[in-house]
Amino acid sequence: MLKVKNLKTVFKVGDKSTVAVDGISFDVPKKSIVGIVGESGSGKSVTALSILDLLPNNGKVENGQIIYQDQNLQNLTKKEMQKIRGSEIGLIFQNPLASLNPVFSIGNQMIETILLHQDVNKKEAKALAIELLKKVNIPDPEHRINDYPHQFSLGMCQRIMIALTLSMKPTLLIADEPTASLDVTIQAQILDLLMKIKDEFDMSILIISHDLGVIAQFCDYIVVMYLGKIVEKGVPKEIFSNPQHPYTKALISAIPKPDPSAKTPVSLLRGDVPSTMNVPKGCHFHPRCPNVMPECSALIPTLEKVKNGSEVACLLYQIYPSEVVSNAKADD
Repeated sequence: MLKVKNLKTVFKVGDKSTVAVDGISFDVPKKSIVGIVGESGSGKSVTALSILDLLPNNGKVENGQIIYQDQNLQNLTKKEMQKIRGSEIGLIFQNPLASLNPVFSIGNQMIETILLHQDVNKKEAKALAIELLKKVNIPDPEHRINDYPHQFSLGMCQRIMIALTLSMKPTLLIADEPTASLDVTIQAQILDLLMKIKDEFDMSILIISHDLGVIAQFCDYIVVMYLGKIVEKGVPKEIFSNPQHPYTKALISAIPKPDPSAKTPVSLLRGDVPSTMNVPKGCHFHPRCPNVMPECSALIPTLEKVKNGSEVACLLYQIYPSEVVSNAKADD
């Protein structure tokens, strides 16, 4: 359904340019759920904005292809892209309150959206809006459709945003940190809702998150990003049971364990994610990597398939045989 090939997104900052997304490739097949994970600053949200042509004025896709339903979105005009955006590819932002207009009622915003994207009259649009609010579990939708965004909790606003997106009948839904501001219980409800909607509407979903634990149980495929590059990608079972990249291992070790007696070592990383204005030479991760080698500061690793079927961008798997790496890791 969606194929991103060698995507490179650049931002102009003063008289300099900074690379936010650096040559990434991944697929979102039909009726599947793909998760992109990584720390803040890894390029996850920029990837979503690049796909939908929603970059700010100082940003542009410098290279690569974004193929949706066999057409390259890079070749479309602004008007043609507007027809794709929303009605074909929907987007849920991480801050629902910032996405809803505070001076218009929920019903006003939903009805206007439905009238814009579907061939119905105002009465039919209102009935559809109420039905969609029911689907996302908004209580008493016949009355609450007249309420304003500030009259709803943050979790309810996120449900309304999902209903608003569904009103456009997209076939691909991009959810950018859909649970970032919500407590754990509401997070689970929103994710369960997305899974239910995915099956009911035969959609594909691309979920973007900084929390590997939140999305792993729902995804068919996981893409791990660090500082604009993909460092590992594969199926959740292998990513969790046998992570290959040192960064992926650190993310997984940071997931809280429900068993207080479990003695699981935590892989602590030094420092913070570097600025995209000052990207390290060689492997982007090498200044923080616990397994750094002299070659890492000079060579840029490429994604290579390893024994467990995952693809990993790490010189450990390119300079040394994978058997040696596995043995070395077992001894650590």
